[in-house]
Amino acid sequence: MDPIRIDTPESVDLSLEPAGLGSRFLAALIDALVQYGVIFALMLVTLPSFSIAAIFEEATAFATINFVLAILLVAVALLFFLYKLLLEALWNGQTLGKRAVGIRVVQANGMPVTFLQVVIRNLLRIIDYLPGYYLIGSICVLATRRRQRLGDLAAGTVVVRDRPAELPVVPDRLSHTPVTDLTRLREHVLRLREEDLLPARGYWQRRLQLDGPSRARVAAKVAEGLAARMGWTDPLPPYPDDFIEEVLYVRAH
Repeated sequence: MDPIRIDTPESVDLSLEPAGLGSRFLAALIDALVQYGVIFALMLVTLPSFSIAAIFEEATAFATINFVLAILLVAVALLFFLYKLLLEALWNGQTLGKRAVGIRVVQANGMPVTFLQVVIRNLLRIIDYLPGYYLIGSICVLATRRRQRLGDLAAGTVVVRDRPAELPVVPDRLSHTPVTDLTRLREHVLRLREEDLLPARGYWQRRLQLDGPSRARVAAKVAEGLAARMGWTDPLPPYPDDFIEEVLYVRAH
C-alpha cells in the first residue's frame, strides 16, 4: 500500500497512509453496533405504546400501533442514513467507529473533507453495499492504489490513518508575545488561499517529529513561502516558528 504524498513547495512531508480494508471493516462494525444499540433503545422506549394501545378498542389500537411503527421506521431510516453523514461532516471526517480505530476521511490532497464530499460518498454507500455488506466497496478498496471505494472515487476522498504523534493543526492560542502587528498581519493573511496554508499546517502539526537542524531549515522555508504568497515585506522574526504560529492563529481566529 503506497503512501499518499502531497507535494508542497517547501518540501514538508505530508505523506498520508491509506487505511486498509481491515481497519475500515472494524470501524464499520463498531458503527453498526452503535446504530443497532440506538435502535434497540428506541424499541424499548416504544414498547409501552403497544401495551397502552391494547386497552383501546380494536380500530383505535390498530391505528395507534401503526403510527408508532411508522415513527420507529422513519427514525431507523434516518439513523442509518444520517449517522455517518452528519458525524463525518461535523467531526472532521470521523464517526465513532473511525475514531476508535484511528482513521478518518480526508480529501485526496490531504485537506479536511467538505460537506458536499461527505454527502456524495455517503449517497454512493448504497452502491458500495451491494450485493451484500459492502462487497462492491470491498473489491474497489482492494483494487485501487489509495484504497478507495466507489463513494471515495466519486467524492475525491480517501480514508487515512491518524498519526497519534501529530499536534493540533492550528494553535489555540499564541505561545509567545506577538512579534508582528497582528492587525496588519491579518490583512495579509486574508490573501492566502487554503492550499497556500497547507505546508504551514503540515509543518506545525508535525514539527516536533523533526530534529533540530531539519526543523529550523523547514520552518525557514515555510515562513518564507508564507511571506511571499501574502506579500509580507517586513523582515521575518529570528524564529520562523513564531511567524508561522501567528499566521495560523490569525487565520483561524
